[in-house]
Amino acid sequence: MYKSKEKIIDFLENFELDKIPKSVILEAKRAVLDTTGCMIAGIDTPLGEGLHKLSHRFEDKNGVTVLGRKIPISPFMAAMCNSYMANAHDADDGHRRSRLHAGGIIIPAALAVAEETRSTGKAFLEAVIIGFELGHRAGMVTTTWETYHGSAMGSTFGAAAASGRLLGLSSEQIINAMGIAEMQAPNCMLMGWIEAKKIPMVKEGMGWSAASGIMSAYMAQSGITGTLTIFKSDEKLSEIEKLGENFEISHRYYKPHPGCRWTHVPLQTLQTLMADKAINPEDVEKITIRTLTKAANLDDPSPSTMEDAQYSIPFVIAATLVDGEFGPGQMTFEKLHDPKILAVARKICIEAAPEFDKFFPGLIKNQVRVTTKQGNRFSAQSQKVKGDENFPLSDREIKNKFTWLSRNRLEKGQAQSIIDDIWSLEEQPDINRLIASFQAMTDK
Repeated sequence: MYKSKEKIIDFLENFELDKIPKSVILEAKRAVLDTTGCMIAGIDTPLGEGLHKLSHRFEDKNGVTVLGRKIPISPFMAAMCNSYMANAHDADDGHRRSRLHAGGIIIPAALAVAEETRSTGKAFLEAVIIGFELGHRAGMVTTTWETYHGSAMGSTFGAAAASGRLLGLSSEQIINAMGIAEMQAPNCMLMGWIEAKKIPMVKEGMGWSAASGIMSAYMAQSGITGTLTIFKSDEKLSEIEKLGENFEISHRYYKPHPGCRWTHVPLQTLQTLMADKAINPEDVEKITIRTLTKAANLDDPSPSTMEDAQYSIPFVIAATLVDGEFGPGQMTFEKLHDPKILAVARKICIEAAPEFDKFFPGLIKNQVRVTTKQGNRFSAQSQKVKGDENFPLSDREIKNKFTWLSRNRLEKGQAQSIIDDIWSLEEQPDINRLIASFQAMTDK
């Protein structure tokens, strides 16, 4: 622990936005914009509506903003609500080595504390990057292929570090906050509800992770102690040794579609086939998809909720084939009961391919085979997924995704204003300029 403690202290005390690569700063802005779009898209979902009802219990005239709601609430609960909304469509970012969707946790936590403390845009960006660097490393040492904790476990450490930075805690206090987070981070065993094929709205415990991160920082600020132990072995310490040199924030992926990332691989393979072959949904006899062993659990052909649909390869593939695209417009109750989509979904067979497992998390291999009633057979394989580090979304695509996700709440000019504010965050003297843009779209 002592070696890791010394390294973390050195990283925190020498961390300044002006000293880090511009590419890292840009990646932080991309992450903030992407997460903000996901939060806005989550406002009008059943989960978002439930969170707005819940938020009335925590009204605080000195509190902070929940997107889509006029009355402020406590920062602790605002972070929880915004974080869950960020994951409502499952369109938020990810990081393979740590298995975390850290942006949807760390950014809502940092945003709540930044609003509370009236931080500068520069301080907010610094906190976000610190949160990602420590959160991703926590995820890398706590989650394995065999023990899949979900995003909440590792990201809580990052949320605590980001919150502590914005609260002005010393480096020792931030480590203490991370030690407290170690005791109260949500420990969600992800594969349990995937295998049960009943996906909860609060999947991966993300909102509570954001809230726990802030509370850990508050507790450390109040003199309560914790002990950080997760980096105790030499192997785990090696991840901390790279702090400030290898920025994990630069190794993340962004989703061009909503839904579990494991559904995107066959989706994009199918799109390749559709671009090359004229495939009429009514002519399909059978579609066979070979994928990772654990991804093969995502085989429900008739999901009953939006969350179930996000974890259903047959639904995602069928909706893409019928509608020609897959976005928030396909994640609706109407689409869940669309007879054309359901008819195709029932013709989709998911097969586990254990030989693909050894390439994960570096690559996600898959194969899609389509057989038509006319006897035609089309097949394609892929291992690159749009949005991954080796096949990234451009800045324009990230901005277009934000506009696309926020279109039900923002006019084009409003969306562009938020994009501009986020792209110039380091120049903003007060984060509340950005917050004011969020508040302008509220109607609740």
